[in-house]
Amino acid sequence: MPTTSSLTIDHEGLGIPAGSYALPSRGAVDHLGEDTHGRFTEHFAGRLPLAALTAAEAAFLREYFFDQFADRRQRSLEYFGRNVPLRFRDATHDERAAAWAREVASDPHTARSVLVLGPTGTGKTHWAYGALRAVGHAGAWMPWKAVTEADLYARLRPRPGHDSEARFEEIARTQLLFLDDLGAAKPSEWAEEVIYRLVNYRYDHCLPSLFASNLTPKSLPDTLGARVASRLTQMCERIALKGDDLRLTRGQA
Repeated sequence: MPTTSSLTIDHEGLGIPAGSYALPSRGAVDHLGEDTHGRFTEHFAGRLPLAALTAAEAAFLREYFFDQFADRRQRSLEYFGRNVPLRFRDATHDERAAAWAREVASDPHTARSVLVLGPTGTGKTHWAYGALRAVGHAGAWMPWKAVTEADLYARLRPRPGHDSEARFEEIARTQLLFLDDLGAAKPSEWAEEVIYRLVNYRYDHCLPSLFASNLTPKSLPDTLGARVASRLTQMCERIALKGDDLRLTRGQA
């Protein structure tokens, strides 16, 4: 059987988180009865309601799918632990981040990206890493990359023996991207084109992204260019963080 991304599943009825799941093979369900595989086929095609399955069949599906969810969650949280910077290893998430993470887990191609705006030190980076942790808790196995705008340019700057285009594609195509300090680097035509290509690629391919910036909404077009600002406005939910510089008041980012 294919995955449930192309079929129908009653997540709420089964009591499992929304998402894409691998469906059980015929051999995995034979012990439930010779008609079960056919009944599951009808159910996932939307022609047989969950209530029409036997209690044993429904219980099997619930356990089968939840085992997949638990495995993805464990792998994702272990990946987070290996890749999060030490300073943000304890980053937590609020309900806005949790809600976004559930959307990503349910269908990353329809989930909006997030643009976190606020003055220096208001916790934008902490919020973004908390959101990445939330994706793991939501049971989405999505290896992510995180890079500041300045480091992005350093990785892509042309130099002998370095395939900048291959490196760009590696970053642009990652399943989930966190770009920090957007708009903070020294502007140039080359830098503006890099950001445009990156944002446009993720916009065109409906790839979820997190962007963090000190810019105000009104300054986005002047700093990043109208093309980038337009795409960010359409593809992103905007999160505004306010307050004092936490690095100065509490020693945190």
